[in-house]
Amino acid sequence: MKVLLIISCFLFFCCQNTNAARNTTCKDCSFTGVVTDALTKKPIPNVVVTAKTIETNEAYKVTTDEFGQYQLPSLPNGTYNLRFEYDNYRTVEKRNVVVKKSPAKLNIELINPEQIEEDHHNWLMKFDI
Repeated sequence: MKVLLIISCFLFFCCQNTNAARNTTCKDCSFTGVVTDALTKKPIPNVVVTAKTIETNEAYKVTTDEFGQYQLPSLPNGTYNLRFEYDNYRTVEKRNVVVKKSPAKLNIELINPEQIEEDHHNWLMKFDI
C-alpha cells in the first residue's frame, strides 16, 4: 500500500513539472517585425498587433512604434494566431505560428483598399451595319 502511495505521488509531481515546463515563459521567445504599407513600403505606426495562444486563448497586445516596428517579448512557448489591425487597412491574420526557444521574425504588409485603383475597362462596341 505504501509503495502504491509513493508511486502515485511520484507520478503526480512528474506530471505537474511536465505541464509547468510546457507553459513556461522563456527569455528569448518573442515575435518581432516591421509593419509596412504594401503600396508605398513605408512603415505604419500605431498598428495593433495581437498574439493569441491556441492552447489557452490568452491574448498579448502591442502597437507598432513610429518606425512600424513591434515586439511581443517573453511569451510562453506555444502556437499563436497573430492579428494586425489599423484604421482604413485590411486586417491581416497569420495562423498557427509557433514560438519556441528563439525569437520569430514576421514582417507584414498591410493593404489600404482606398489606394488600390479599380480595374476600369474601356470597351469598344462593334456594330454590324
